[in-house]
Amino acid sequence: MRAAGVMVAVQGLAALAVAVVALVHGIGGVPANLAYGEAGIFVVIAIACGLPGVLLWQGRRGARNAAVFLQLLVVGGIWWGFNPVDSLPVDILFTAYCAAVLVLLLFLEPSRLWAMGIAKDGSQVP
Repeated sequence: MRAAGVMVAVQGLAALAVAVVALVHGIGGVPANLAYGEAGIFVVIAIACGLPGVLLWQGRRGARNAAVFLQLLVVGGIWWGFNPVDSLPVDILFTAYCAAVLVLLLFLEPSRLWAMGIAKDGSQVP
């Protein structure tokens, strides 16, 4: 689960980097209303992705649902903006990244047992 947590937290860091770039553009001449608004949205996205990532890395079970929900939202956003002429390799790369996180969180047996609170030997984990 730590790997999935790191992968989700990386998405939060990427959103934070975009927010910083938007702030720099706002200071540098792009209309400030647009730049600061965009930066604010990306800060919210950074928190929304970063917090479940950190909680998954710490081993908190409840963060799994939030991370799965976020990955499904990101995949939907990627394919909503899908343009095979301009950005097919990037769209496929980001979709594969989200799919890898979903496989780590949903389909691997250790992650399912961890989410249900069951140890590898079959006993309940508090």
